Amino acid sequence: MENANLRKLRIRGSLMIICATIIWGAGMAAQSAGMDYVTPLTFNAARFFIGGTIALGPALFFLKRQKATMSQNNDKSLPIGKGTFLAGIICGIVLCLGINLQQFGFAAGASVANAAFITALYVIMVPIACLIFFKQKTPVFLWAGVAVAMAGMYFLSFAGGFNPSIGDILIFFCAIAFSAQIIIISYFSPKHNVFALACVQFYTVFAVSMILAFIFETPSISALVAAGPFVLYTGVLSSGVAYILQMKAQKTAKPTVAAVLFSFEGVAATITGWIVLDQFLTTRQILGCALIFTAILVAQIPAKTKKQRMKEQC
Repeated sequence: MENANLRKLRIRGSLMIICATIIWGAGMAAQSAGMDYVTPLTFNAARFFIGGTIALGPALFFLKRQKATMSQNNDKSLPIGKGTFLAGIICGIVLCLGINLQQFGFAAGASVANAAFITALYVIMVPIACLIFFKQKTPVFLWAGVAVAMAGMYFLSFAGGFNPSIGDILIFFCAIAFSAQIIIISYFSPKHNVFALACVQFYTVFAVSMILAFIFETPSISALVAAGPFVLYTGVLSSGVAYILQMKAQKTAKPTVAAVLFSFEGVAATITGWIVLDQFLTTRQILGCALIFTAILVAQIPAKTKKQRMKEQC
């Protein structure tokens, strides 16, 4: 029964990640378009201030409930305290690095298609990092899913050769930061209240980005107003909703499985371009979408425990 319940939780988590990737995929176009009006650090400071404010309400609600039930031994809610604050800052610093590298990549001219593929390199970076740093072995079927996802992203994003630009190089380093973020979220999210963790993470990104913006940029209210629709979309949905879904999902989803599921972001970006921008889907892109769908299905195959394998051998 416990395994069945865990299986249900992981399926629900997978659906949450898919929803998050749909939001992020559609938001890539908004991130790119926003660079026509406002500078990268200012853009991210604004969007994560909005995201933090969205998470603040639920975080305060759970904190108030925690104080009211502190004397009850049967209170099973995750605690909110100094540990949550520290964990949120760590998550926020890593996310701040990744999201600003990505935004500077867009500002430097990286296309949405290239950005979708390069960012998705965390699909292979995460299992390698888990193996090297945490000795977490990835099942063969998951490596197969990683390979299929990478092939899908290639067909989805590129029509021909690939000549990396400065923007593409920045987004490559962004992928490294996002790989770290996926692993860190998998570690912290089961230990802390999701809304409180998200709130601290978002406000950390806001604070660091805002400080750097005043040092290296000239923040402008009029520019933010001009970029309003793009800031609001990425602030409310890409930050406030999608990252909270990621945290809730990664309470049960393993980092490698989550990384494969996040490859759906490229599919979402392509389909959004087809529906909203009338960008016709080529045969290569349709093949890429099909491969990523296959990778997602492969990633859902439950890994057998050592005990189950021993039973089969007997």
